[in-house]
Amino acid sequence: MKKSILMLTVVAAMLGSCADNGKKTETKDAEKVEINKNETTTVYNKVDPGSFLDWRASHLGGVQPRYGKVYVKSAEILVNDNKITNAMIEMDMATFTVESFEDEDSKNKLTGHLQSDDFFQISAYPVSLFELTNIKASEGDFNSIITGNLTILDVTKSITFNANIAVSADKVSIKSEDFVVNRTDWGLVYNTEGTEGVPVDYLISNDIGFTIDVVASK
Repeated sequence: MKKSILMLTVVAAMLGSCADNGKKTETKDAEKVEINKNETTTVYNKVDPGSFLDWRASHLGGVQPRYGKVYVKSAEILVNDNKITNAMIEMDMATFTVESFEDEDSKNKLTGHLQSDDFFQISAYPVSLFELTNIKASEGDFNSIITGNLTILDVTKSITFNANIAVSADKVSIKSEDFVVNRTDWGLVYNTEGTEGVPVDYLISNDIGFTIDVVASK
């Protein structure tokens, strides 16, 4: 009996760990973007080719975790008085990668499915966009609290997350915490939790985890 309880505890811990894609962020209506640019503004718009968005997803209960990257296509970050005041980051959905499989066939199959009309519809929506609307100083593991509009497909919602920001004369970097959004807020509803007529094993968690890592120079 004790062994059974121990095994259930271990399994529950494993599932909880797999399901933890990051800190959940609240989704709100899109906010107005106000551009703060003048003759003293420094513009950083040369994107480091290694800039990316990490994505993480799973089936219900955190099983069968899937993860990979989407690379940044372009960015424009405005700095006034050594502080970021605006940022626009475009993600190139054609660069979607899957890193949760070792064999190429599985990688290609899932990549194609994610880029299809079931999910991100990249033929119609080749980029996703994040635009900064507010930034506040913070203390602790992250030095900034970022709020901005995230556009996926034709839906734009405001999200807030923590990040570490570094600004120098030559470059600026934004590295976020691991955070989670509810994909249904952007109309991504393929095999969502509770979908009738779909076997439980095929249902996909509504949570998608993201991490942003962007470096840009002048």
